[in-house]
Amino acid sequence: MKNPILIPELRELLRKRRFSVLREFIEERHEREIAEYLGLLRPDEILKILNLVDLYRRAEIFSYLDMDVQVALVSGESKKNIAELLMQMSPDDRADLFQHLEKDIADRLLLLLPLNERLDVIRLTSYLEETAGAIMTTDYATLLETDRVEQAIKKLRKEAPSKETIYYSYVTDEAGRLIGFVSLRNLILARPRQRVESVMKRDIKYAHVDDDQEKAARMIAEYDLIALPVVDLNERLVGIITYDDAIDIIRDEQTEDMERLMAISGAVEDKPYLDIPAVTHFKKRVVWVVILAVLGLVSGLIIEGFKDALEKLIILTFYMPLLAATGGNTGSQSATVVLRAIALNQLHPEDIGRVVLKEFVVSAMLCVCLGALTYGRVLLLSHGADIPPHFTLSSIAAVISIALAVQVVWSTVFGAVIPIAAIKLKLDPAVISSPTLATLVDMGGITIYFTIARLILGI
Repeated sequence: MKNPILIPELRELLRKRRFSVLREFIEERHEREIAEYLGLLRPDEILKILNLVDLYRRAEIFSYLDMDVQVALVSGESKKNIAELLMQMSPDDRADLFQHLEKDIADRLLLLLPLNERLDVIRLTSYLEETAGAIMTTDYATLLETDRVEQAIKKLRKEAPSKETIYYSYVTDEAGRLIGFVSLRNLILARPRQRVESVMKRDIKYAHVDDDQEKAARMIAEYDLIALPVVDLNERLVGIITYDDAIDIIRDEQTEDMERLMAISGAVEDKPYLDIPAVTHFKKRVVWVVILAVLGLVSGLIIEGFKDALEKLIILTFYMPLLAATGGNTGSQSATVVLRAIALNQLHPEDIGRVVLKEFVVSAMLCVCLGALTYGRVLLLSHGADIPPHFTLSSIAAVISIALAVQVVWSTVFGAVIPIAAIKLKLDPAVISSPTLATLVDMGGITIYFTIARLILGI
């Protein structure tokens, strides 16, 4: 979280040109922490402080700044300083920055880069959003299988300062096709005259440039990788996705799923909650809130259709919230476990039959437990209630408990089916599950409740 407490002190140190104190302040803290402080300053103030440290640390701090701050800085800084900064940035961070720039500014800044870096930016920004190609970096180390170990170590020692990671070195053939990898540990432990092919591993996990970024991140998590290589259609190595990028992807995807599960639309915001304008929050929430409010009117119409039953037995009204809450809870539970299984690639549309059977068994056990509890609750809490002479409290308790049991089975099975049905219809299961479940469970529960009361009690 951005901390404004020290901002007046930082400005005062700048005004008094106490640069040694500012430099010490920066050197004692992590780059991300420094970026959080600097993000609250004006662009000209940020640049003055950044220029107090070496280029490498300057680029690290710059990469942690919010994207709107980065854009403001590169749009107004001198050409020389921008070129040095862009050159020092990691390829994936640099490409991300260019994707957020206005076209004329991006074109102008591209001309400041050497040809290789310019082509690298163009290539990385050409991939579709949320694909492996869009989030990979081209900052990786490669070796040939014919290299000797001593040659490979010399090469890595020379390239290490400019690479994001050298713990894994990727082995390619002369055409650049990926054939394996070797860890720095294995290279160090090998004999100097051995060839790389004798210590490398050929069973390598990789992603294609057009694979979904979430799939690539899951592979990194599943196989405990530091980095995942990315290849093109010809199996040529074109980049890697590092574990820190995978963490960001998984966090963003989980945030997106959480928001959609709660019927919040729109893209995931990178900014903290308090930095996002209230209007943005309103726009992300209003659509589904209005839709659900309109659909909620249907529940009112259903209740109105059973007004005669309510007039004869007002006691039924007292237990309507219990049925609605229980149905919502059990339905949400089943939808959540199924959504998680889908997210982890454990369930597919063809598994719908097995899912329904499993959730039916679970709901059957739940309804026995909850039905018995509700029967006892009605007898105990409603003793002495105003009941017409030709009805008994035990018969009313039986109706309520049976309706609750049916509601539990209905909502549990329905909650499990919705996410899988959404996938079959090529819809986002997280978006569909929550609002649809809440509305239909309420409507179905009310219908079940009064239908059972009418059949058993004859009202």
